[in-house]
Amino acid sequence: MRRIKMLVFDVDGTLYDLKKHEIPKSAITAIQRAKENGYLFVIASGRAHYGLGKALNDLRPDYVLSMSGGVVSDGDGTIISHHDMKEQDVAQLLAFCHKQEAGLVFKFLDHMYIYQHPEKINWLEGQMNSDIGKEPFIDCPSQDHHLVALPQSASIHADPAAVKRVFKDHERLVFLPYSKDGYDVVPKGIHKGVGLRTLMEHLHLSKEEVACIGDNFNDLEMMAGAGVSIAMGNAVEAVKAFADYITTASDQDGIYHALNYLGCF
Repeated sequence: MRRIKMLVFDVDGTLYDLKKHEIPKSAITAIQRAKENGYLFVIASGRAHYGLGKALNDLRPDYVLSMSGGVVSDGDGTIISHHDMKEQDVAQLLAFCHKQEAGLVFKFLDHMYIYQHPEKINWLEGQMNSDIGKEPFIDCPSQDHHLVALPQSASIHADPAAVKRVFKDHERLVFLPYSKDGYDVVPKGIHKGVGLRTLMEHLHLSKEEVACIGDNFNDLEMMAGAGVSIAMGNAVEAVKAFADYITTASDQDGIYHALNYLGCF
């Protein structure tokens, strides 16, 4: 018999379907029913915990693994743990982006600071005009907020060849591609699996008490840390091959079927 107590969900391609870019009603209903039955509901995302958007906030997560697992917080925004970038790595990344005239956003615990070339950041306008809104973003042409506090991650848009040439085998930074020239930059060793382990330790949960649902490569580490892993029907083949169960696609009631498989209602 399963002893699942906590359900962990990726966002894009999992909670959000990639066709209508919304959370299906069946997923909302399934999550609400699972919460009513006592299951903890956790969101795991590359987004910042303060930049989830109204649709995700309305689901009222119990915990959030944000910035690719580098920040763990509860549903009220109280920080449980965070991993900061090193001062010298921030300086190197900033110098690189200056030279390359790259788009650059640093993500801090309070806001996302737009350092330069917002027009090159392909997700920025869409997020600001979505239910996330403009409040989480601060225009920072002085490019100096990192002198006050260190960021936990960054998003850059730069020539991939230049990124590879300068940062290949970097000692402390990892570049996670999300588009042809876009990267989430996080401290080496940070991924959703790290955030999940931190939360499990905080809540004194065992692996057997956790189920994870995802669709892409950056979900594999957290799926490996769970007792049950579920791949969406639209997941990449590597995730499907790893998963214990493959549900239907995100726009085909995939979350509902996944939680029904887990016996959450």
